[in-house]
Amino acid sequence: MSADVPAIPGPGEEQQRALYGESWADRLGRLMMAYRLSQARLAGVIGLSAPMLSQLVTGHRVKISNPAVFGRIVRLEELKADPRVTSADPASIAAVLEEVAASSPVLTTMTARVAGPRQQPGAAKDAGGDLRRHLATLAEPAQLAAAAAAAEAAGATALAEVLREAAG
Repeated sequence: MSADVPAIPGPGEEQQRALYGESWADRLGRLMMAYRLSQARLAGVIGLSAPMLSQLVTGHRVKISNPAVFGRIVRLEELKADPRVTSADPASIAAVLEEVAASSPVLTTMTARVAGPRQQPGAAKDAGGDLRRHLATLAEPAQLAAAAAAAEAAGATALAEVLREAAG
C-alpha cells in the first residue's frame, strides 16, 4: 500500500479506541519498534498466539481477555524507557523480554475520592495526598509541572494545583 493511501481501519478499531484510548495497532506497533520485535516474537513474549495478535492489530478482535497478557503489555510499555531497552543492546533487550515473558503480572487500579458538594473538604485530604504521591510516581517533576501549566492554560485550575503539588 502506498503512503498516499490511508490505511482502512479494521472493524473493531473504533471499539478499541473507545475501550483503551487508542488502537492495538498503534500501541503494539510502538512496542515492536521499541524492542525491535516482529509481530510473532511480540506475541510469544506477551503470551498470545501470533494469529490472535494479528487479529488485534487488524481490528478483527477488540479485547484482550487474559489479564496476564494485558499486564505484560503494560509492563513492556513501562520498561520502554529503561536503559536496558534504550541502550539498543540486543542482549539487554533480550533479558528484559525474557523477564516480562516469564512474569505473571497482576494489575491493580487506584481510586481517589475528591471533595464534592456532599463531602467535608477535610475528608478528601488524605485521598488527595495519596493521589499526589501516586502522580509523583508516574512522571518526573518537570513533566508534572508542564502538565500543570497545560491544565492551568485549559482552565483546570484545581487539576493544575494537584499536579504542581505532586511535582514538589
